[in-house]
Amino acid sequence: MERNSNIEQNTLQGTARSYLDIHSHWRNQGIPTLTTLSGTFSANQALWYQWVQEEGRRTTVWSPIKSKSLSISWLESLLAEPNLHHQLLLSLAEIRRCSIDQILSGLMNKSSYELDILQQQLTAKITTQGSLLVRWFLEQISLSQKLVPDSAADLLQIMKIEDEQFLPHGIMVFKELLPENILPSLLIEIIDIDLSCSPLTLKLMQTAENLPSLPIALSVLPSTLYDYFTTASESRFKTMLHNGRIEVHSDKNLRYSLPEEVDSVLCKYGASTQLIDEANSLFQLVADKHYDSVTVRSQAELFLFHILELMPDTRGVFKLNLRMPFPFGKQPMEIDLYSVSDQIAVEIDGYYHFQEPENWRRDRRKDLLLQMHGILVLRFLAEDVVSELEEILETIRYALQFRREKIK
Repeated sequence: MERNSNIEQNTLQGTARSYLDIHSHWRNQGIPTLTTLSGTFSANQALWYQWVQEEGRRTTVWSPIKSKSLSISWLESLLAEPNLHHQLLLSLAEIRRCSIDQILSGLMNKSSYELDILQQQLTAKITTQGSLLVRWFLEQISLSQKLVPDSAADLLQIMKIEDEQFLPHGIMVFKELLPENILPSLLIEIIDIDLSCSPLTLKLMQTAENLPSLPIALSVLPSTLYDYFTTASESRFKTMLHNGRIEVHSDKNLRYSLPEEVDSVLCKYGASTQLIDEANSLFQLVADKHYDSVTVRSQAELFLFHILELMPDTRGVFKLNLRMPFPFGKQPMEIDLYSVSDQIAVEIDGYYHFQEPENWRRDRRKDLLLQMHGILVLRFLAEDVVSELEEILETIRYALQFRREKIK
């Protein structure tokens, strides 16, 4: 019976995978498509990640409960793309009808005035926001700066695009300079959103219409989708959701694949179904060696915060993604998890921190600035939030005890 159940499960998931391929075919034909994944959030996310990776694309997974905006999350995914630097150079070389080496040699050690002249030559047929993007990129090259996810907030500010305008207008700016297959796809989790009148869902529809080749999916619980289809009046949006609907069947044994210590913590403190879902999603991402490090880091931050809120002795102690009253570079310092009363900063690092020397240097500068303000810094790997959860929690408890005893 168990073997037959597994065969049935694989067949159902294979059918869902086939529908994703059909949606891809529609997009290639220029047909606006909103894939609507109807299942648990973890099962929807696992299916979407598998398909996106097989397509050779990156993706942004976002939900309204995340502290970071959709625009920042999407930009972080884009800036984490290893091939982004080369693709931007290639685009500029094609515009100027020269080689990449000529573009590079023409940028090194140039004054601001000389960069202005070059920019004018490159952006004659580009929008105002596109010109601002080109100028930022030219400055990064001339200063030999790496394109890293932490630059997302700076880039959004430089492009002068508000969060609420990013969909669909902000993404369209990048289409001016980049091939569409390098733009991260989108998976939006629908949590406590009225599908009938949400500005977000309407903007997603506009994005699908303006940029039909970009894979966009909604992750919706079956009950939410059923309520919408039975009560909402007919509309273009409802038709798109109906045409893009894919039923995703989750593996009932998925929870038991969690590491024992994670499962133990979840059971001990009576975790909600949603938090168990978060744990499964994070575990699946970490288990996949080709995961998007920006997404994993963001999900690890959120999961650890929810775990700390679940436990009585740390509930209400930490704030998520708190901005500090002092700057770091050109932006206010932001800390992943921060205890205001105990002055403890918890930072979650993705593996990309250790692939570039500048990322390592930036973290050390950040640590030094925090220490100068009397803040104790704890750093953990995103992967360890799954595999070493109890050790991380014990370290945080020890740090809290140390700070409180010192105050006495």
